[in-house]
Amino acid sequence: MPLSLFRRLLLGALLLVIVWALFGPSGLGEELLSLSLASLLPAPASPGPPLALPRLLIPNEDACGGPGAPPFLLILVSTAPENLNQRNAIRASWGGQREARGLRVQTLFLLGEPGGRHPAWGSRENDLERESVARGDILQAAFQDSYRNLTLKTLSGLSWADKHCPRARYILKTDDDVFVNVPELVSELVRRGGRWEQWEKGMEPQREAEAGGGGWKGGSPTPVSQPMPLLYLGRVHWRVHPSRTPGGKHQISEEQWPATWGPFPPYASGTGYVLSASAVQLILQVASRAPLLPLEDVFVGVSARRGGLTPTHCVKLAGATHYPLDRCCYGKFLLTSHRLDPWKMQEAWKLVGGSEGERTAPFCSWLQGVLGILRCRVIAWLHS
Repeated sequence: MPLSLFRRLLLGALLLVIVWALFGPSGLGEELLSLSLASLLPAPASPGPPLALPRLLIPNEDACGGPGAPPFLLILVSTAPENLNQRNAIRASWGGQREARGLRVQTLFLLGEPGGRHPAWGSRENDLERESVARGDILQAAFQDSYRNLTLKTLSGLSWADKHCPRARYILKTDDDVFVNVPELVSELVRRGGRWEQWEKGMEPQREAEAGGGGWKGGSPTPVSQPMPLLYLGRVHWRVHPSRTPGGKHQISEEQWPATWGPFPPYASGTGYVLSASAVQLILQVASRAPLLPLEDVFVGVSARRGGLTPTHCVKLAGATHYPLDRCCYGKFLLTSHRLDPWKMQEAWKLVGGSEGERTAPFCSWLQGVLGILRCRVIAWLHS
């Protein structure tokens, strides 16, 4: 009898854990909530005048060119001029991936001009130019690189993507202390976009022509017969009020966001969010009429709301949460993880087996996968 009671309690506890993991904080429930927000939005605002953005010092206009299909996923990494070690760690790990699940991936670094607090850069004015020539992955704009200028940096990157990489399907904006699970992120986007997201996979122009289709231009496939989906995907923050702390990193003045406006609209954490190409175009069209907030992720959320677009919550995008290294958690559940220094970035890359071709053993067992994902869920809940 005691054993039977114990088994019942164990089964009940297991069911509670499963329900909590799916529908509790940071689970499926928040995704369903984010999907319901669209019905509560006001009518989209009319497009504003063109944005006045800083000129590009290193435009790298041909970064998305080359033979073959355009990038399915363009990754824009916000970095500072002096963060060379972080950039090299990304290049040597997940940022070095040029393909995932048979689809092209492109990673570029966004930065401004060195500020006065880094005097060593005054004697090395051409370091970034040399790095750009050697690596081919730098985008630099003419503004002082600082935390309060992140909105300018992000808008410069999105504008560049719209002009010089218009056929990229999705754009991930992230930071240089974030680990990105590129193959799993591509799989997630394909799953959310539907089967026709496979439009770039090994298709030949002749096959499309033989089928009578008109979806080819310049020898590369373009999904002209399919509508471009609107997607704004990330770790959503709900009902965040502006900070009024004088001199604080996140300070927003009354002039920038009056108290009568209430909390910020829901927005995705700036550590990693995905925009479809159509969402980028929408945000750029209405951004000039939005209040120019120094918090770039809030600004993108405000602009998206003005355009009639709500963020979709995804717990797999970690937001500001740092997750301890765990093979199954990093390899099978997380799409991003925050606050990794260059050494930890390399450790995470080795932990998940590097490139897919290097994996010689089963990645993780069924039990390890369940425990790893459960551990991730617990950490996400504790930080929500």
